[in-house]
Amino acid sequence: MSEIKIDRLEIDENVSLSVYNESISINIKGLRKLAFVNYTKELLEMVKKARFRIPKTPKAIEDYKYLYSNEYKKYLHHMVFDYYFGEYISRKLNEQGYIIEHLDNDGFNCDISNLFVLKKVKNTYKGWHFDKESKEALPIIALKIYHIIENKTFQVTIFFNKTFTNVISNKIVDSIRLLYDYNYEIVLQDAEQILESIVNTGCINIDQWKKLYRFNDIEIKYAPEIELTEEEKKQEYGSLIFRDGKAHLLIGQSEESVGLINSIHYRKDWDIK
Repeated sequence: MSEIKIDRLEIDENVSLSVYNESISINIKGLRKLAFVNYTKELLEMVKKARFRIPKTPKAIEDYKYLYSNEYKKYLHHMVFDYYFGEYISRKLNEQGYIIEHLDNDGFNCDISNLFVLKKVKNTYKGWHFDKESKEALPIIALKIYHIIENKTFQVTIFFNKTFTNVISNKIVDSIRLLYDYNYEIVLQDAEQILESIVNTGCINIDQWKKLYRFNDIEIKYAPEIELTEEEKKQEYGSLIFRDGKAHLLIGQSEESVGLINSIHYRKDWDIK
């Protein structure tokens, strides 16, 4: 799509919006973080009219985990899900024990790529296990699941914050993307096993992954072989080094966790053949 940019749109004295390309950011007075929704013209109009609940006290701010719209009488993630799937589908799924799940466990990230449905009991288990494990694993790997509504697929993206070498090719792996059919529960099961395997064994054998996991396609990117100069070795993690006019990020862990990558984005043009 062509670039769409609105630097700042004041809704009222408590809410402002910004739009850049495919993302709408929502800034609510008193909160220390932004909420996000993917951009469409219709969603932008809905968000502009939403009249979000404004927390008034420190405790209300602390407890504000999900944005609530007084206009639509529903949470932001319900607004987005209903926009794409319809209120009838949402109601039927709710009657069957499903809830709308934030894939990365961030209630402010209401991009449709971060929303899907999961049985409530499985969502509870995910919150107590997978979400905690993936957060604790961040100094080692950044693993994230995406819902790609455009072609009804899922992707698991993995970025390595520590050096991992594929045992077969003996190459250092930079990142991996996995493409899946439209079955969130299978994706979640595989993601959990992949995370535990990497963290617990400290190695990866990508050739074995094709036998162990149920992805449809895989993309592997290997790290460039760069030898640092003595001066570059003194640089802080998170800084840039340059080779042949191309910037490379110096990845690693410091006491402040500077230099860690939290996630990498999915590929929009990737479909199941």
